[in-house]
Amino acid sequence: MTWRFSTEPKVGEITLEMGHVETASRAALAASNAASDWLCAWCLNHVAREKDRFSYDGRDEFVFTNPDGIRFEIITFSQTIGCRETGDPTLEHTWFPGHAWTFCHCDRCGQHLGWCYSGANEFVGLIKARIVRAVAIMN
Repeated sequence: MTWRFSTEPKVGEITLEMGHVETASRAALAASNAASDWLCAWCLNHVAREKDRFSYDGRDEFVFTNPDGIRFEIITFSQTIGCRETGDPTLEHTWFPGHAWTFCHCDRCGQHLGWCYSGANEFVGLIKARIVRAVAIMN
């Protein structure tokens, strides 16, 4: 199988085309509070508001390592606006005692962005490497 970039589709060939990402105009983004909000790093979908950062045990940023040895830096939010929860809640290997987790995926591109937690508090932990501040794309 050969992959090539082309803007002209050819019969019998697989064509890889660049996707189109719609973003707000720089002026509109800068004029709104959304400039400090968080986007999916893959598709730039608006996923969380800065004002919704959630403090768990006095902190809103954490570093954890999963059972496979993969290290994650996460930011906690009380809610998200562009994520969908998938999977069945489980307490297995939870990083927050008493809080069951499910996966959190971008509702536009499906990228795994973090985890949704339920328990005494409901919140979301988004992986820092998979989100970007909206202001960063303005420059």
